[in-house]
Amino acid sequence: MGIVYIGHDPFVDRRVAIKVQRYEEAEDLENTAGKKQAKRLFFNEAQSAGALDHPNILRVYDAGEADGQPYIAMEYIEDVDTLRSFCAPDRLLPIATVLGHMIACAKALDYAHRHGVTHRDIKPANIMLTKEGQVKIGDFGIAQRTHSDQTQVIGWFGSPMYMSPEQARNEPLTHQTDLFSLGVVMYELLSGIQAFKAPAIHAVISNILNKEPKPLPELRPEIPEKLGAIVRRALAKDLRRRYQSGAETAADLTAVLEALDEPFANLSQEEKFRAVRNLDFFRGFSDSEVSEVIRASDWETHPFGAEVVKQGDGAGAFYIAVSGHAWVRKDGKDIAMLSEGEIFGEMGYLARNKRSATVVAASKLSLMKIARPYNEWASLPCQLRLNKAFQRVLIERLERASSQLARTLE
Repeated sequence: MGIVYIGHDPFVDRRVAIKVQRYEEAEDLENTAGKKQAKRLFFNEAQSAGALDHPNILRVYDAGEADGQPYIAMEYIEDVDTLRSFCAPDRLLPIATVLGHMIACAKALDYAHRHGVTHRDIKPANIMLTKEGQVKIGDFGIAQRTHSDQTQVIGWFGSPMYMSPEQARNEPLTHQTDLFSLGVVMYELLSGIQAFKAPAIHAVISNILNKEPKPLPELRPEIPEKLGAIVRRALAKDLRRRYQSGAETAADLTAVLEALDEPFANLSQEEKFRAVRNLDFFRGFSDSEVSEVIRASDWETHPFGAEVVKQGDGAGAFYIAVSGHAWVRKDGKDIAMLSEGEIFGEMGYLARNKRSATVVAASKLSLMKIARPYNEWASLPCQLRLNKAFQRVLIERLERASSQLARTLE
C-alpha cells in the first residue's frame, strides 16, 4: 500500500522507516468511498500497531498527513530479512531456531491479543528477522481492533495460503485465527512445504476447510512427535480443539525446545531402551539386563566444551555416551576421542580412585550416568555382564595403546 523510505528523526537522533501512501494508487480509485477505504487501510497499521509496545512487534512512532499525503513513521531495521527466505527446502533453519522464532511470535501475538488487536495476516513475509536474529511482526494493515470506536477494516482480506477456516468462510474472527496462521507458518518453516498448497485459490480454500496436511515427522523425521502434535493442534479446524491463546502455544513450544536441549529428559523407559539397545557397550546384554542399567542411571546432556569429569577429582560415576563425542585429556593434552556407545570413568567407579583424566564434550554430548555401586542395584547376571563389558573395554584400550606405542617407536 505504500513506498518505504529511510528517514532521520532529529529529535531523538535515530533512523526511522517512513511509509507513504502511493499517490497514483489513491488517485486511480474511481470514487470518494474507495479513497477513504484506501486511507483507512493505510492508517489501520498505525492505529493497530501504534498502541503496542513489544520487542517482537515492529514499533510505530508517528502517523499523519503532510500536504495531503498519508505517512507512517516506524522502527527502522537495518539489513532486514523475513522468514519467507527460510521456507525453501534447501534453506530450512535448524528446528531449535524455528522454535525460538515461533515462541517469540506466539508471545507477541498473545500480547497483541490481550491489547485487543488481531493481526489477520500472519505469514512468513510479514515476520521480519533482524541481523541479530530477532523476529519482528509487521504489517498490521488489515488488523482488527476490539476496543475501538472507529470503523474497522472488514471484508475478505489476507493471504489465502495462510488463512484460517473461519477467515476463508468470511466469518467473524477471534484471536485464534492468528494462531492458525502461525501454525501454517510453522509447518512451512519446518518442512519447506506449504500446508494447503494448490494450483488455484478455490482449491487452496477447499484444502484449508477440508484437508489435514501430512504429519510433519513423516516429511522430516528429526522433527519430534510432540512438535508435530503442537502444529496439528494449531491447525485444528475446530476452534474448541485449537490453541486458545498465544501464551498456551508458546508454553508448549518452549517445552519442546527444552527437550531438544535435554533430549532424553522426558523419555519413557521404553524410549530410552530403544535409544541405547544397539550401543556397542551393551553387546551381549539381554534386554532385561539393559533395562536394569537404564533404571539405575541418570540421563544428562552437556553442551560443547563442558567438562564432564575433571582429572584429580574424587571417584564417582561411570558414563555411557548415548550420542555425541568427547575428548579425553590428561595433563592438558588430548589423548583420545570417545564416541557414542563408549564409556569412561569406569576405573574410578570400580576402584574408587581419583579421576585419571579430564573428559570434555567435543559436541553436544548425551550420557547415561551410573553412580551407585552395581552390587546395590544389579542382579547377579547383570553384575557378571557388566564385569565382562568392563574387561572388554579395558582389553580394547590396551590394544589401542600398544598399537600407538608401536607406531611411535617405529
